[in-house]
Amino acid sequence: MTKHHYLFLSSSVSSPLLLLRLKHPLLSRVIETATLTMPFDSRTTAGRILAGRLGNLSGEKKAIVLGLVRGGVVVGKMLSTILTLPLYPYIVRKIGHPENREYGVGALAEGGTTYLDERTMRAMGLTWNDLEPVIDEEMEELRRRKEMYAVRPRPSLKGKIVILVDDGAATGNSMLAAIEDVRKAEPKEIVVALPVAPQETADAIMHRADRIIVLESPGNFEAVGKWYGEFGQVEDEEVIDLLMQSQRLMQSK
Repeated sequence: MTKHHYLFLSSSVSSPLLLLRLKHPLLSRVIETATLTMPFDSRTTAGRILAGRLGNLSGEKKAIVLGLVRGGVVVGKMLSTILTLPLYPYIVRKIGHPENREYGVGALAEGGTTYLDERTMRAMGLTWNDLEPVIDEEMEELRRRKEMYAVRPRPSLKGKIVILVDDGAATGNSMLAAIEDVRKAEPKEIVVALPVAPQETADAIMHRADRIIVLESPGNFEAVGKWYGEFGQVEDEEVIDLLMQSQRLMQSK
């Protein structure tokens, strides 16, 4: 019997969700997007909407939410609270261009994965040697954050349904590094949940994750913060507070 896969697409800004049945054997992933009124009020609002799209995992004993630090923890806190799932931080650091750190060319993940956008590197004439000082610096910051956010030990991810959450993705480098990193832990399934990402980025993530939910993929993306009414800097103290709140909530269940 031929195995069929499903691709969920939003065909236009005002159209309803469109279901397409695909028979191509190479399309073995699932992506869902939905049209919404933009921008989101806040990261918390985005997390609430994402939780509605993941209702089938509510209370699932094998599911765990990993929020990419820092903004992903805010989104993940609301999502995990609604779905009654444990929340843990996942540390990923952007690798920026040596002369302009805001321009990402890759990412580091806490388990040791280094993801580099080779196409961008070639276009800019960058080599590993050019990026090595940046990588060393970001590795130090990654270690600092991993120690700071270790509110409680994280269980093994083997055999788990891992929900990777962030407040959005521009290039997708951080999420791609996280997926590759988590995959080494042999989870049962990797689900990526994002409020907003450009279509090209969503497509790239789709081929690495088992399932991806993107609430909106605007054509004129520009930046994640553009799609939020409130998009303030998330500080370490807020991340730690949210993680402790989540721990107390799960202990009370």
